[in-house]
Amino acid sequence: MACTREATLSQGEGYLSVRLGTDLAVTPVVKAEAGEPDPAFSLEIIPVKGGETIQVADYRTLADAPMTLPVGDYTVKAVSGPDTRLSWEEPRYEAEAQVAIRPDRLTEAALTATLARTMVTVEFDPETATYFSDYRVSIANENGDALVFSRSNGNLSKTGYLAASSLEWDLYMVNTQGTPYRVGPVTIEHVEQRQHYHLRFSFDRTRALSGSSLLRVLVDDSVNEKEYQLNLDFTGEGLPSISGQDFDLADGIAVKKGDNSSHNVVHFSAPRGIKSLTLTHNESKLLDAGLPQFVQLVDASSATVQNLSALGLGVSALSYGQTETSVDFGPFLGTLPMGDYYLSMDLIDVRNRYSAATVVLSVTSPVEADATSAKPWAEFAILNGRWYTEEHPSGLRFQWKKAGDANWTDYAGTVSYNDAAATFSAELYGLEASTAYVFRAKTDKEEENREVSFTTAPAGTIPNLSFDDWYQDGKVWYAASSSSNRVWDSANKGAAKFIGSTTTPETSSVIHGKAARMESAYAVVKFAAGNIYIGSFVGLAGLGAELDWGMPFSSRPLALHGYYKYSPKAIDYTESPYGSKKGEMDACSIKMYLCDWSAPFRVNTSTSTFLQDNDPAIIAMCDFTSNVATDGYVEFTFPLQYRDARTPKYVVIVGAASRLGDYFTGGKGSTLWLDELSLVYDAGQLSETDRQLVGYRNL
Repeated sequence: MACTREATLSQGEGYLSVRLGTDLAVTPVVKAEAGEPDPAFSLEIIPVKGGETIQVADYRTLADAPMTLPVGDYTVKAVSGPDTRLSWEEPRYEAEAQVAIRPDRLTEAALTATLARTMVTVEFDPETATYFSDYRVSIANENGDALVFSRSNGNLSKTGYLAASSLEWDLYMVNTQGTPYRVGPVTIEHVEQRQHYHLRFSFDRTRALSGSSLLRVLVDDSVNEKEYQLNLDFTGEGLPSISGQDFDLADGIAVKKGDNSSHNVVHFSAPRGIKSLTLTHNESKLLDAGLPQFVQLVDASSATVQNLSALGLGVSALSYGQTETSVDFGPFLGTLPMGDYYLSMDLIDVRNRYSAATVVLSVTSPVEADATSAKPWAEFAILNGRWYTEEHPSGLRFQWKKAGDANWTDYAGTVSYNDAAATFSAELYGLEASTAYVFRAKTDKEEENREVSFTTAPAGTIPNLSFDDWYQDGKVWYAASSSSNRVWDSANKGAAKFIGSTTTPETSSVIHGKAARMESAYAVVKFAAGNIYIGSFVGLAGLGAELDWGMPFSSRPLALHGYYKYSPKAIDYTESPYGSKKGEMDACSIKMYLCDWSAPFRVNTSTSTFLQDNDPAIIAMCDFTSNVATDGYVEFTFPLQYRDARTPKYVVIVGAASRLGDYFTGGKGSTLWLDELSLVYDAGQLSETDRQLVGYRNL
């Protein structure tokens, strides 16, 4: 298997060439036709101890130009044909050998490629076309890959190849009078590569009968011969049939949900006698209800009949050769969830004549409409429902109440209808946070439908949103009643020793109580914007400061409401990259963020470490800026624009008299007042434009 030649080769390398023989035989032996070209083989050379596999498109290139390989052990694989479990007219050949590459040697790998699939062909008696308008045989492996040889497809003479350890064949025929026949499925075990299974279908002329004949099926695997006899009745009399009792089976079987009294009987008839009656499906909900995927009713065990009866299927014992039976599906369907299910019924008589039906089993609502689900927020909820009539019923709407209340309230707002999906929805405003509610659908015809419950989310609060509470520690003012409940801070602690507090309580120009007054100033070495924020001043850092932004918060408000007043000045202090802003009018900034940080965000103005608006931790935000002086206070509602439905962990609100104050840029004397802030949780308090900006309908 190997030879050497004298040569001076590089240390640690050897050469590889490949000699490939092909054994095209199958069992029984079927050789390639004379003159048929040899299959084209590619190679995979795989290091045994790991490493990159080497691909060679055509093994013949190594015959005259051996491949240089590092010394070691290799697995050499040769393949030809498609690497699929099923193919037509394209066989798959494979070969494999182990080789050892040694220094200064030429190693020849000798491989013999053989068929790596099972070969399948079929043959029908020429007289078959006289009696049958269509016939086909399906031959499948254990994975369900199937070769279908069909007269109508014109592929009866083709050769198929399957990767298989067993085969299952199924014969279907329709005679010239339109009567269908079926044999199978028949399983052939212990199938191996290189075997050739040739299924011959022929008439047994020695046993011809008046008006009928016997079909003999031979399975030839050169090991044994298996004979199957099919009694064919060409008279067309007494054909098996499947029909609905008092309804058209083509329209399906419909039952209202929960109606166990209805009767939907399917009648099965076979005057020559029933050989097989099966029910099959591929519906997960039918499985959950206890109905097996496959049920054979002929000669079913008493346990099977009892189990089916317990499910609500009206069945009785059915013996081989019995001519009639029926199944009542009504009681069983009434127990299923609403929806459509597909069930196949296959009836074969003792002469192998065939009748089949796939029936739609429909479980419909017992009412015109139903409530389906709710999407609750803190002080409002989106209600959803579905109707089951051709068009949405007259008077379709919702009713709602607090859980436990006796009286229902008719929803008086706008109901949206989706005619294509037969769904409707409404937004219920003015609810109480952290409260349980129920709702239902109502029409002019009925109102006692299924109730759906939901609980509104909490409406979290932030201390001192009104800015009425203040205390002073030396020169430093804080927006809180004491240090123990302080959530607001400012730049006061950094600027106070130079110029005093830039953020102070306002007592004269207010909406109510007190307000926060923020005035930008120059603090000896740096410009300092008047500001206020939720968080804490950490300390000075170089010529800037470090701040921790945020307080723990897990609610989802829709907007920030409040009042602001602004008196801007021209920008007279700038730093990079905003040197060009000098002389422009200063602008204020009001922002709010909902984030899912695991800790407060550390701002560092000396290193320009700021929260960026594209930070993935931001769930929702609003950002307002203006360089226009106001004539007194202006009421505002800034909608929070949500990016997704995550639950927040932190909240930040920031107000600044100079929006570029983080970059030590602004106008000395620019002043911003904020008063009576609040969080909006009820979508009914927003305009439609603001609701769309919040985007809660898309979450």
